[in-house]
Amino acid sequence: MACPHVAGVAATIKAWNPTWTPAAIRSAIMTSATQVSNDKDPLTTDSGSEATPYDYGAGEVNPNNALQPGLVYELGPSDYIQFLCHYGYDSSTIRRITAIPDGFECPKNASKDLISDLNYPSIAISNLSYKESRTVNRSATNVGSEEESTYSVSINSPQGLDVKVIPDKLQFGKSSKMLSFQVTFSAQSSSAKGDLFGSIIWSDGTHRVRSPFVVRVAS
Repeated sequence: MACPHVAGVAATIKAWNPTWTPAAIRSAIMTSATQVSNDKDPLTTDSGSEATPYDYGAGEVNPNNALQPGLVYELGPSDYIQFLCHYGYDSSTIRRITAIPDGFECPKNASKDLISDLNYPSIAISNLSYKESRTVNRSATNVGSEEESTYSVSINSPQGLDVKVIPDKLQFGKSSKMLSFQVTFSAQSSSAKGDLFGSIIWSDGTHRVRSPFVVRVAS
């Protein structure tokens, strides 16, 4: 029943915010989700063991909070086309599978290292080596009722993984509805191996905008 429930939530968000894009609706659902049960216990798998984001994704849907998420991560067609470029598709192949003009060419700096820059509400980093750092870029759009608002970041990261967000405050105004930030991940302990889960959370005191991340540290 998960699919029809989420579809109903998406339809409700669209009715509440008729100008929102599919990406904004998805972002609202993901960043407002909860990671505990109604009894405030950790989410579990069918077998009863504690679940991970590989089991529940961003978490359990919270329809009320999704209606007014505060911030959203927007994506447009050009973002997905850039993703295909970074993934390794050449320009001629992309022209065949999309509706872009014949003159389109992928940027010269296209690289799989930039795949994680897709402006998605979550972050995934693969094959991070010990003492290596990896930086990803994100842009958040203020959709709250207050045009002028300040969001501060908090970070939940596992032991051995250093996570830094720059800047650590986003100050939105009438002329700055979309602001960018960088997240840098670095493995600081040789014992930090495998898939490491955490999150970054932006809050203005009213809204809580959570983006989960997973970092696979190479053994």
